[in-house]
Amino acid sequence: MNKIEHFSKVSFIVLPFVIIVLSYSVNAWSQVSAPEVQAVTAWGESAVTNNPALDKQLAITHARRTALEQVVGSYVTSSTLVRNFQVVEDRIYSKATGFINSYKILQENRGETQRTQIEALVSLAPVAEILRASGLLRKWRVGILMAPEQLDSTLRFYSKSRIIEIAGGIESEIGKKMIEAGFKTVDPRHLEKLRKEFNTVPSTSFKGIDLLITGTISLDARSSAGPMRQATCQIHCKALRVDTGEIVYQDIVGNTFDGVNLLVSRDIAFKYAGTLGNGMLSDGTPDLRAFGISDSAALQKAIHLSSVMASDIMVSQITRIPAAASSRIALEIHGLEFSQLMELEDYLKTVEGVANVSIEEFADGIQNMEIEYDGDAIILARSLSQSDACKNMGLKVKNITKNKIILKSN
Repeated sequence: MNKIEHFSKVSFIVLPFVIIVLSYSVNAWSQVSAPEVQAVTAWGESAVTNNPALDKQLAITHARRTALEQVVGSYVTSSTLVRNFQVVEDRIYSKATGFINSYKILQENRGETQRTQIEALVSLAPVAEILRASGLLRKWRVGILMAPEQLDSTLRFYSKSRIIEIAGGIESEIGKKMIEAGFKTVDPRHLEKLRKEFNTVPSTSFKGIDLLITGTISLDARSSAGPMRQATCQIHCKALRVDTGEIVYQDIVGNTFDGVNLLVSRDIAFKYAGTLGNGMLSDGTPDLRAFGISDSAALQKAIHLSSVMASDIMVSQITRIPAAASSRIALEIHGLEFSQLMELEDYLKTVEGVANVSIEEFADGIQNMEIEYDGDAIILARSLSQSDACKNMGLKVKNITKNKIILKSN
């Protein structure tokens, strides 16, 4: 049984960029996930000596490092790399060979220098994980909305209110893992507004959310051998980039009654099979079946299993989303003396995430600046409004748009 057939009964809530869609065609279902590897083309060079074989090998080594630098550059802005060069050098660049699965030589020429071009397959997960653990990845703001699937098959186990509690518990588990991974979670009170007003949600309702994790929870239980009961919990997950509407992850996470058909990778299955005390099936498949003396006991195991697996998978997927682009944000500053503006410029250069400050015209008491920033205008405005420098100058944020902040002195 494939995943589509197994989920033919599911009707779930999807939260795209502008409108929440209340139905979903199973025929349109397709798995989406962040890539495990990336093919990168890169040149490498070395000096020419009387040892051509060694020159070629050195050029290949340089090309592999260049390929890895391209991958790192898709996750981290140039300003962040400059500030943290030694960390990246020690943990990634110096071990370039370990992150490249394979490569092939595309072309080479030997003249004043030895030049070799390769296509390398770079393993993304370990690179992104090191960057995340080092605190260098984008601090995504993640909103989580899980909707219980209230079909008769689910309602015969729990009341509607209890099913909503279960969905909230899964949201909390995913949110906890997101925070532990260094990401930010959106205030649940803001998400409740989306949950209650899901017929037509304007894009402004997604303000302050970078990624939205949503989906439904399907529960089932049946008799097993002897007096035992067996249960399944399957979470139909989807993650969306709010700024582009792109689906960055879509899949089903959970367990099945037969245990043979895994809905997760074998690595994840091996990690959690032991927590159920089941071990392996006869064919070597990790056993994710959930048993209990009652439906409630079995379902509790299945729900916990699926929520922790979904949490791990979502952290891994979000970690591998490239997000190195910095923003150019205009500052319009009113009411400061020129000497104060110079002081403000010096302060801005020390703000975390600011890569560059460009001074533009100063006329009629209005100074315009352009900031290259590793984040959006809202984050920068919040940082400025809380800073001692702006407070001492009497500067207050008066208006914020996507690419502009207006500051006025008292």
